[in-house]
Amino acid sequence: MRIKPFIMVMLCIVLFSCKEDSKTNTITDSKASKAEEAKIKATEKQIEKALYEGYFVQNEKGFDLALKDNTIYLFKTNPSEKDTQPNFFLDVVPEKADLLNFDLPTAKISFNDSLSKNFENVAVYKVEVPKVDGVYEIIIGQYDNSGRIWSTSIQSHILNQKITDYKNEYVSNTKTNRYLDKFESAFKQGYFMMYPQGYDMLVDKNIIYFIKPTNQNVDVDTRFYLHIKFSNVKETMVLDFSGKEHQINHLLGPKYKNFTVIRKEIPSDKNMVEIGAGQFNNEGRPWQVIYDLEKMYDNISYYYDNQYKEFLTPEK
Repeated sequence: MRIKPFIMVMLCIVLFSCKEDSKTNTITDSKASKAEEAKIKATEKQIEKALYEGYFVQNEKGFDLALKDNTIYLFKTNPSEKDTQPNFFLDVVPEKADLLNFDLPTAKISFNDSLSKNFENVAVYKVEVPKVDGVYEIIIGQYDNSGRIWSTSIQSHILNQKITDYKNEYVSNTKTNRYLDKFESAFKQGYFMMYPQGYDMLVDKNIIYFIKPTNQNVDVDTRFYLHIKFSNVKETMVLDFSGKEHQINHLLGPKYKNFTVIRKEIPSDKNMVEIGAGQFNNEGRPWQVIYDLEKMYDNISYYYDNQYKEFLTPEK
């Protein structure tokens, strides 16, 4: 039986329409997926900011916590049901006002559904802390029918004193590491200069890394100096700093356990053209060096070419 031309045309239109709908749905799903991925990345960046820049407390009995910008993140690696079942509580105790007390059901503050598989081995909870004027105390913990299981107390006046720092305690339980990613990215796109008398240097935009394998003669106690010249700027930026305060090798994980790495961020986005660096004490300068960055453009001798291969710890 022959199909009439009119019917053939209609069938073609229907088929074409179905294909276009399918194509549109695929594009829409793809955009939604990318938007969700971007949202998760932004959320995890906030967690990392709290860990690396906030006030960090480790607890043997309860949850670790990181507090930054009136937000507390609570963490526990490989938790059991016994760890996550009891409810949490939050007390905010102002010095000159009434106590604020909050009951925090675990389901209400659980945060893992908003995260990627990067945190699948770490339970994460998020608690917003109300803003309070003046001096106050924060008490957070868990409780059950028998009373408080554990609690942590934080005084507001010590929050910005960096008394306790996160030292990558979750590196074996998570899959990404912000400091490690940026450090290894710098090797691919930055300038790399080896200097046997002092520290090797890696320059990536406005970040400068001072690097030495730790089985060589390494000194982090002697104060560092850093002089930066920028294009079209007469003044030289003078930066003296403590190496210990900017040391990050403990944040890079086991791969770089044989290294001392000091990370110094330059407080300017201007184009650097010259770097003078070294260390100094009462007896003088143990080492110093000057690098003309403009002469390094497209010079392959300043590309990293796996010079640290023998010092790296193989990844399991």
